[in-house]
Amino acid sequence: MKTLRYAHSRESIDKAIGYLREKEWVRSDARFNPDAEGGLRGEIGYRDYDLLLMLGHTPDEAPAVEGALDLLREHGLIAKDAGAYDRDVFLDMRKRIAGFDGAWTSLSDVMERLIYALTAARQPKVLLELGSFWGYTLAYFAGPAIGPSPEYRAERIYGVDINEAMCEKARANFATLPNTDGVTIIAGDGRDVIDQIEGPIDFLYVEAKPDDGSEFLYLELLKRYYDRLAPDAWIIAHDTTARGHLDEMVEYLPWVRDPAHFRASICFDLDRYGLELSIR
Repeated sequence: MKTLRYAHSRESIDKAIGYLREKEWVRSDARFNPDAEGGLRGEIGYRDYDLLLMLGHTPDEAPAVEGALDLLREHGLIAKDAGAYDRDVFLDMRKRIAGFDGAWTSLSDVMERLIYALTAARQPKVLLELGSFWGYTLAYFAGPAIGPSPEYRAERIYGVDINEAMCEKARANFATLPNTDGVTIIAGDGRDVIDQIEGPIDFLYVEAKPDDGSEFLYLELLKRYYDRLAPDAWIIAHDTTARGHLDEMVEYLPWVRDPAHFRASICFDLDRYGLELSIR
């Protein structure tokens, strides 16, 4: 079992701290100390909330994602020549997705690019997002397989959300993009619609939680769909390092990091929220 963590380079961290100094959010002599606890303004630890905000929107976004792909290559989790997504196509998709009608999302710039790049590397035939909201996150997740210049073609793309109004908005948002005929938005509880999903599922994205964050369904849903996963399926879960959601991850993270369930699990610790990729 490979349990890995990927974080920003020291160079990116120093740049971000320099920006915090310029904004006077930290002391002018503030420095990075990886062992420092959060909340300090003189010594900045990696879990500092403002530092992670800057790192989530770093100018080094593209190199950070390339480093994440290099980690997967290094450990044999993707082929040496995999992960070469088209940067210009990604940026065009980002502009199109920015025009979606919908509320705010917690996906940072670096996570938008990372999720897109992971799908480009994996090139799954069947993608499923549980908790697709108004389609913003699903568009990045499915991005390499849709839009005016698809990098590959998926067979089926599903978005599931319990909120009918959000699903209607998601359908309208995807209607603004070409090559989305394979996208199906299902309004319903992810626990109840499993029979509507034609599998096996190659790539599963779990982010199902109510608006008030009172109940995380990540592990319950993953267990429900586990037998529908392809033998080499990938699963991503967002918000896995978020300060306000650590209690909800107490059961999920040990489960996906158990070799009885997955052969590898990687924490992409790149912003305030985090992303866990687990590989069956």
